[in-house]
Amino acid sequence: MYQHKIVLFSSALLATSVAGAADQPAESGAAQEAVAEIVVTGSSIPTTPDTIAVPVETLSAAQLEASGVDSNALEMLRKEIPAFEGRSNAGTSNANNNNQNTAGGSQVQLRNLPTLVLVDGRRVATSGIGGINGKNFVDVNQIPAAAIDHVDVLTDGASSIYGSDAVGGVVNFVLKNDYKGLTAGARAADGTDYGEWNAFAVGGLPVGRGNITTIVNYTHTDPLFQSDRSFSSPLYGKTSALPGTVSGASDILAPGLDSPSAKNPTGVNATAPSLATLVANGTYLPTSPSAVANGFDISPYQTLLLKQDLASFTSTFNFPIADRGRLALFGDVMVSQGRAWTKWTPVTSTGNTVPAGAPFNPLTTAFPGVTFTYLPDGHDFYDTTTAARMTAGLRGEFTPAWTWETAFVYSESDLEQDQTNVLFKPNLAVAIAGGYNAAGQPVAGGPYSLEYSGFSTSGPQVLTPALDPFATAAGVNPGSLAHLYGTEVIRAISRLESWDGQVVGRMPGLPAGDVGLAVGATVRREALSGHADPNGRVTDPVTGAYGVNSQLWIGGTFADPFSAARTISGGFAEVRVPLTSDQWSVPAVRAFDLTGAVRSEHYSDAGNSTVPKFGFRWEPFDRQLVFRGDYAKSFLAPNLFSEVGPTDTRQVAGTVIAGVFGPNYSAMPFNGEDGNNPNIKPATSTSKTVGFVLKPNIARGLSVTADYSYIVLKGFQAGIGFNNILSSVNTLGSASPYFPNLAIGNFAGLAGSSNPFTAPGALLAYLTNPATGMGDPTKAANLYLIDRFENNAELLEESWNIGASYTIPTDKAGNFTVGSTGSIFDSFNFQGLPGQAYIQYAGHATNAGVFGGTLPKYHFYTTLDWVYADFNFGVANTYLSAVTDTGPNGNLAPLPVSRYSAWDARAAYSWGKLKAAVGVNNFTNRMPPLAPRTFTDNNVDVATYSPIGRLVYATVSVSL
Repeated sequence: MYQHKIVLFSSALLATSVAGAADQPAESGAAQEAVAEIVVTGSSIPTTPDTIAVPVETLSAAQLEASGVDSNALEMLRKEIPAFEGRSNAGTSNANNNNQNTAGGSQVQLRNLPTLVLVDGRRVATSGIGGINGKNFVDVNQIPAAAIDHVDVLTDGASSIYGSDAVGGVVNFVLKNDYKGLTAGARAADGTDYGEWNAFAVGGLPVGRGNITTIVNYTHTDPLFQSDRSFSSPLYGKTSALPGTVSGASDILAPGLDSPSAKNPTGVNATAPSLATLVANGTYLPTSPSAVANGFDISPYQTLLLKQDLASFTSTFNFPIADRGRLALFGDVMVSQGRAWTKWTPVTSTGNTVPAGAPFNPLTTAFPGVTFTYLPDGHDFYDTTTAARMTAGLRGEFTPAWTWETAFVYSESDLEQDQTNVLFKPNLAVAIAGGYNAAGQPVAGGPYSLEYSGFSTSGPQVLTPALDPFATAAGVNPGSLAHLYGTEVIRAISRLESWDGQVVGRMPGLPAGDVGLAVGATVRREALSGHADPNGRVTDPVTGAYGVNSQLWIGGTFADPFSAARTISGGFAEVRVPLTSDQWSVPAVRAFDLTGAVRSEHYSDAGNSTVPKFGFRWEPFDRQLVFRGDYAKSFLAPNLFSEVGPTDTRQVAGTVIAGVFGPNYSAMPFNGEDGNNPNIKPATSTSKTVGFVLKPNIARGLSVTADYSYIVLKGFQAGIGFNNILSSVNTLGSASPYFPNLAIGNFAGLAGSSNPFTAPGALLAYLTNPATGMGDPTKAANLYLIDRFENNAELLEESWNIGASYTIPTDKAGNFTVGSTGSIFDSFNFQGLPGQAYIQYAGHATNAGVFGGTLPKYHFYTTLDWVYADFNFGVANTYLSAVTDTGPNGNLAPLPVSRYSAWDARAAYSWGKLKAAVGVNNFTNRMPPLAPRTFTDNNVDVATYSPIGRLVYATVSVSL
C-alpha cells in the first residue's frame, strides 16, 4: 500500500515537472553557463554537479556545524542522515558490554549494512581491536570535525568501484585543503551530569603555487553513568553474584553482618557443621538468585557513555610541479590519539570452595559455593588508540581530455587496552586458604597467605593478610587485595599499505556526446595482529593446553598471540555512455546516459571476486526531473581474524540464557569460545536502486529526491549464536547439529568435558534448581559453548531514502530554508541460520542476530533556517516512529516503544572575522523511550536515542 502511494506521488511530481517545462523556454547552449566538472564519491568519471548519476548526499562543514554536534563523526552523521541506524552504528554508547566491541572507537553503517569508509577517496586501516576478535571497522572517531571539508555519503552498493565492504554504501570524508589564512575556535557544551568541549586551529600556508593546510584539534566528552538517568536507575535484576552470597545466591548474609566471623568462630575454632547451622543461628538467610538480583541496584557501577579524549594533527598538501598544474604532488598526513574510559560491574568469582580450617571459614568442613567480589573496585577499561595515515601521490594530464592519478597510502591503528581490577586466579585460592602467621611460618588457620608478587607465577611469594571471601566490602581487609586485583594489558595493531593508479578520460564519437571512461588498478596489503599479556592467554604457551598456565585473569579478555596478513590486487573499469543529448530536445528522452562498471579482485587468502554494476540517468524533458537507477553486485571479504585468528574464550553475559529460557533464568553467565573458520567465504549481495530528483521551475528553490533500494545479502559471515546453540540442543538433544558445540566441565574435546544433554529438554532440566524451579547460576558457570564463524546469515532489505529542501528568498527579511531528509524501512528481514525463520527488524527493537538494534520504519531530520545578513537562526527536529520491543532474540510478544521527537535551536552571528553561536540540542529534554526486554543492560537503546538530554552549547571562532 505504501509503495503504491509513492508511485502516485512520483506521478504527481512528473506531472508538475511537465507542466513547468511547458511554461519555460527551451534551454539554449549559449544561455547555459559553463559549470566545472567534479568527481563525486561512487564514480571516477568527472561530471557536473547537476548530472550526477548516483545517489550521493554531500554534507558541508557548515551543515555539520549547524547540527550542533561536533564531538564525534558518528554522531554528526547519525544526526544529519537518518539512514545511519541500527546497532552496528556503535560509539560512545558502547560503554558497559562487549556486544559491539569497539574499544572506544566509532563505527558507521548505512541502513545497518556493511559500509566502506574512505578518507579523500582512499581506504583507511581498520581498528586494531579486530586483532582480538573485536569489531572489524574503520574508527571514524579519529577524524576530527575541524579537519572535514565535506562528507560524501553514497547510499548505493559500490564494490564495482571500490571493492569489498561497500554493500550498504560508502562514506567519504574529504579533508580541508587549499585553506587560506588562520582560524582558531572552541566549543563548550553542558548538560545534566554531562559536558563536552573542544578547541581547534586551521591554517593554510601558500608554498610556491601550492598550499599546505594544517589542522590541530582536541576534543573531550564526559562519561555518563547509569545512575545519572532515571530510565537506567535504579537498575535491578541484573546479577545475583554478590558479596555475602553462597550456594549460588540461595543464601545471603543477614542484614547488619559484614562477615560470618562477626557472629561465629572461624578457622580451626569453627563449630558449625553445616550451612544449615548458620541459617538456624541467623548468620545466613535463605533466598533465591532472582530475589538477590532484584534487590541490588547495579546502576552506580556502570557507565552509559564512554569518557573520550581525542588529540589530532591533520595536514594536506598540493604542489603543482609542472607548467599550468599539468603535474602535481598531493597528499595528506593524519595523526591522532584517542583515549577512552568506561566502567563495568566489578569482577566476580563464583563457586569458590573454602577449605576446612581456612581462617575465615565458619564451618568445620569445606564450604563450597562461595561468591567473592569487592564492589569498590570496578572493572575499568582504558583504551588508547593511536592512529596514523599518510598519503602521497601524483596527478597529471596526458591531454586536456585524459588525466591520470596514482598514490601510495600507509595507515595504522594501534590499540592498547588496560583492564583494571581483574582477579589474578593463582592467588585467589591461596589468599582464601591462609595458613601462615605474621612471621611467614605455616600455622593451621593462620591469618596470612603466601601469594605470588607481580601477578606472575614465576614471581617471588610475599606474605599478605588472608582474604575473607564471605565478607561484604566493609568486612574485607584492603591489604588482603594487594596481590589479587591487577591490570590486564592488551595490544592490537591493524595496518594497511596500498597503491592505486587510474586513467580517466573522454572518447569522442557518439552523436549524443563523449563517452566517459575510467580504468584503474590497486594493490594493498592488510595486516592484523593482537595479543593479551601472559595471564590473558587462552592456551599454555608450551603445551597448547586450555586453562593450564593460561587464562589466569578472572574477568579478563583471553586472546592468544595472533598475526596475519594478506595481499589484495585488483582492477576496475567504468564507463558512462550518452545515448541521447540534452541538446537534442527529444521528447521523453531529452538526455539518457547508461553507466557501467566492473571490478575484479584477488585475495591471497579468500580467492577471487568479480562484481559488475549497471545504471542509468534519464531526463525525460529537462533537468527539472531526473530519474536514476542501477543494478549492482557487491561483496564482503572475511576479515583476517575470522579466517585464521586464534580461538578466544570469555564469560558470556548472563542475559543470553534468559533470552532463551525466560526471566526465571536471569543473571546466569556461562563460558563461551569464539573460533575462526579458515574455509569461510566472502559474503555476496545484489542491490537494485531507482529514484528521482525534482527541481521544478514553477517552485524555484525546491528540490525533492527519493531513492528506493532493494538489497539481498547472502552468506554473511557470522557466528552460529550462543542462543541458537542452547535452543537447538535443548529442543533436539543429540539430534541437534550443534550438539558437539556444547559441554559441561570444559570445552568439548578437552579433558574433563562431557555432554549429558542427549535427550530433548535435558539442558533446561540441568540449568534448573529443582528446589526453587529457578535457574541455577552455578550450573550455568559449568556450561561451555563453542561458536564458529560461518557463511550462514541472509538479509533482505527494502528501504527509501528521501529528502526535500525549499529556499524562499525575500528582499527585506532574508532567506528562509526548510529541509528534511528521511529513511523509510519497508522491510529488513533477517535469517540467522539456514532453515531458520526470518526475523523482521523493520519497525522493531531486537538484538537477535548480527544486525539487531532499533530500526524504526520512519526516521526524519527536519530543519528550518533563517539567514538575515550576518545573522542565522535555525530550528531542527529529529523524529523516529514508534517500534515494538521483541526481546533479545526477536521472539517475544511485541511490547510498544513510543515514538521519539527531539527539538534543537541555534543562533549564530558574524562580526567580520569573529563568529559566535549559541544553541541547545533537545531543548525539551526528551529521554530515550523504554525498551527493557531488548536492551537489558540500560532499559533503552542509548545508541539510537541519545541519553544526554538537553545540551546547551556555545561556539566561537576567529579568523586572521
